[in-house]
Amino acid sequence: MANFEKTKGSLSVGFYHFHPRWTTNYGDSIEKRYEEFEDVIKAGYTNCITVEKEYINDDEFWRIVTEYDCTVWLNVYEYFDSSKQTYEEWNKDYDEALNKLRAIPERWDRFMGVHIDEPVWRGQSNDDFLTQTKRFRLDYDKRVFPVFATGEFMDSEGNAMQLKMDGKDMKKVIPEALEYITDVAFDSYSVDVREGYSNGGYPERVGQKVPGVVDGPSYYEKLADLLLRVVGHEVNIWFFPTVYTTGRWGGGRVNEGFCKAHLEFFSDLLLKYKHPAGLSLYTYHQFGNVEEFGARDHLVLKGEDGKQKLRPHCAKWPEYSETLKKTCQRFRETTVDLIK
Repeated sequence: MANFEKTKGSLSVGFYHFHPRWTTNYGDSIEKRYEEFEDVIKAGYTNCITVEKEYINDDEFWRIVTEYDCTVWLNVYEYFDSSKQTYEEWNKDYDEALNKLRAIPERWDRFMGVHIDEPVWRGQSNDDFLTQTKRFRLDYDKRVFPVFATGEFMDSEGNAMQLKMDGKDMKKVIPEALEYITDVAFDSYSVDVREGYSNGGYPERVGQKVPGVVDGPSYYEKLADLLLRVVGHEVNIWFFPTVYTTGRWGGGRVNEGFCKAHLEFFSDLLLKYKHPAGLSLYTYHQFGNVEEFGARDHLVLKGEDGKQKLRPHCAKWPEYSETLKKTCQRFRETTVDLIK
């Protein structure tokens, strides 16, 4: 039996948009969704699952994550807005799901906390973010993990090509609102970290405002340092490597080499920090842009017959797939100092 105490204290690697809502590539039935979900985990690609409340108490979900020794986070995408309802009204469904989960100790132990996606630029006030995170932290005694767009804590937005919005036009999070967070990350998907590859001058433009940013690697490292200064207290840090074929600041679209370099770079960068937590790969699922393919399209995943089982019509990334498996195994074996 796996030593779960070691698992809780180890590095994590997971995919964004990877749970039964999104695993529909074998078929749309719940049985086929869970079959794909289990196949990807069994293949060794992830040890950390972020799930929505609709599935967080499913027995089959817990069979799989327990059998393959994964940690679990709850994705809280909807944010509390005090101008529309009380906190208790907003939290009613989450509270019901979490109390049901808490009634089963072995599941509650495997549950790490809540993940919150870019709340302030999407419209939440700093006061409401503080209320939401304070209540969660105090009521459930679990971790609180927001990821921020770069435009939420500086004047430049790393995903401006995708969002069609510059950082100077985005609402900013303030340090006082971050008192109760335990984990943090930022997302910026289009900067190449490979030596000799152009980023179209974007890091250099950021460097005019953030000292030390001169290229792709320093862009990510200095922005991480800046975000930690904004937070103002010790937290666990995560990074969001790119694993979908989005646009590059240097032109064109990202490819296997770009994403493999992201995975390797962030795996190393994590360990430079006092409280490294893990990687959240963005993203497993493919959305509306026909030029953007997610990890589901590129992962090598073969059936018992030796043939590609997951989206066989798509071009695979064998080097990336092998690197990710090795990274996940190494992370499982790497114990770190986590704030819990």
